[in-house]
Amino acid sequence: MRSIRGLLAVIALIASSLLLSPASAHAAPGDLTCTEDESVSYSPGLLNTRRPVDVTVHNVLSCTSLADPAVTRGQVQATIRGLDRSCTDLAASGSGSYTITWNTGETSTIGYSRSANYVLGTLVIVENGTVTAGKFAGDSVLHVVELPNLDLLACLAEPGLTSISGIGSYVFT
Repeated sequence: MRSIRGLLAVIALIASSLLLSPASAHAAPGDLTCTEDESVSYSPGLLNTRRPVDVTVHNVLSCTSLADPAVTRGQVQATIRGLDRSCTDLAASGSGSYTITWNTGETSTIGYSRSANYVLGTLVIVENGTVTAGKFAGDSVLHVVELPNLDLLACLAEPGLTSISGIGSYVFT
């Protein structure tokens, strides 16, 4: 686990350096950094063949903000119904948006593009995005998630892969 966290730190540093461009020069460095506990559940569970599933995401963030010290926590809570998914989609690239609700009652909507890879048996997801509305609007966002110990053998038969969880980090600049 220690080597995976070290690898995530290197990935986060490289990716954050890629985010620093003239277009993002207006944002103060380190507007917000967060650690994250992420959990995702699937109903019915994921199999190796695609089928409609409901995906529920619950992420809890612990944060430090230079731009607004009152922001100390956040969460993402969403259920998306009827997505056509399978276990083979876990490492798929894609794009989308979601909203974080902060402990101050404010929200941030993030539009992102995602890449995912297996590193030493752990699914590592990297999302690069921008806050498109709400708190920290205009900031670039780097979100890295590590999902270790996936039970991919569960994908072979019912009830399938019903949940995954891991840790992550956010950097807003």
